[in-house]
Amino acid sequence: MVGPLPGEPGRGAPFTGLRQAEYFLAVVDSGGITAAARRLHVAQPSLSQTVRAIERQAGAELFERTPRGVVPTPAGRALVEPARRLLAARRAAGRAVSDVASLRAGRLELVAHASVAADPLARAVGGFRRAHPGVGVLVEDAPDDDELVYALADGRHELAVVSLPLPSSPDLVTEELGHHDIWLAMAPGTAIAPGPVSPAQVSAMPLVAVLHGGSARHAIRRALADAGREEGTGHEVGTGHQQSTGHERDAGREQDVGHEQDVGHDSREPAQAVRSWAGVVTPRLGSVIPLVLTGAGAALVDRWYAERIAEQGGVVRPLGPPVRAPFGVARRREPLSPACRVFLEILRETCAARSAEGPGPGA
Repeated sequence: MVGPLPGEPGRGAPFTGLRQAEYFLAVVDSGGITAAARRLHVAQPSLSQTVRAIERQAGAELFERTPRGVVPTPAGRALVEPARRLLAARRAAGRAVSDVASLRAGRLELVAHASVAADPLARAVGGFRRAHPGVGVLVEDAPDDDELVYALADGRHELAVVSLPLPSSPDLVTEELGHHDIWLAMAPGTAIAPGPVSPAQVSAMPLVAVLHGGSARHAIRRALADAGREEGTGHEVGTGHQQSTGHERDAGREQDVGHEQDVGHDSREPAQAVRSWAGVVTPRLGSVIPLVLTGAGAALVDRWYAERIAEQGGVVRPLGPPVRAPFGVARRREPLSPACRVFLEILRETCAARSAEGPGPGA
C-alpha cells in the first residue's frame, strides 16, 4: 500500500484497493472527472464519490480546477508515481502467475526415494526440463517412509516419486507406474555360471547393504521370500538393496534378516530365515557401485545400477525366479499444481517407454 500523504495526522494509506488507484490515475491522465468516467465506463457521480473518498483517506485535496481542467494538487502529484507503481506491481503479479501456470517460469519441487532417483526420475526430469526450460526443478531426498507420508499429508510436499508400498494413509493416493527388475551385481572376475541366480545362491554371498532402505528393501525382501518358497526352501533371503539395518549386527558378521519387520507395511514373514551376510553397510546408495567393483561384496541392485556396474567390468546376473520392486508416485487427494500435473504426465510416459526396453545386461 502507498504511505500516507501530508495532511491530517494519523490518516492511513490513500488507496484501500487497486481500483481506487486506477480511478485516481484515470482522472490525472484524462484531465477531468467526466473524461475519466467515460474512459473507465463508470457513472460520473460514482467516480466523483471515489475521488472524495481517496482525498479523505489521504487527508489532503488531490485535485483542483483550473482553466485547463482538473489537475493534481502538489499532494496529488506526489501520489501519482506511487499509484503507477502499485498498478505496475499488479500487472507484474498477474504476469508471474500466468508464467507459472503456463510453465514459462517457476519451480517444480519433488521429493524422491534414492532407489528411483536414477531411474525413472532422472529421465522424467530431463524430459520436463527440455519441454519447459524456464521452470527450475528441486528434488529433495525422501525421509523415512512414515515421515514422508506425514509430510505429504500436511502439505510440506506435493508429489513424491517413491518405491512402493508406502504406509497407508487416508489422505494420500498412490499410483504404481512400473517396477525395477532386481539383479545381483558382483566384482569383476567373479566365477559364477551363466543364467539366473537363485535365492539360495544369494543367501550364501556377503552383501553390500544400504542403511535405511524403506519400501524398496521391504519389497525386495518379500519378493525374495516368495521366490524362496516357490523353490521349496521355505526360507527368506536377505537383500543388500537398500536394506534397513534396525536388526543388523556389525558389518562382516552374520545377520538374521528374517526377524526384521517394517512398521506400517505388510509384515508377513516366513517361519524360518536364511542367514545372509552384510559385508558392508553404507548410508549412500551411490556408493554401492564402487564397493561392488572393488570386491567389498555383492549387491542386489536395479537394472540401472546393474548396467553401470557391467559397463565397468562387474559381473551381473538376473534373479530366478525374477524379483521385482514396484515404484510410483504418492500425493494428496487434491488437484496438483500445473507444474506437478505436467511432470506427472511426463513421468507416466517415461515409465511406459521404459517398460518396452530389452532384458538388460548379462541376461
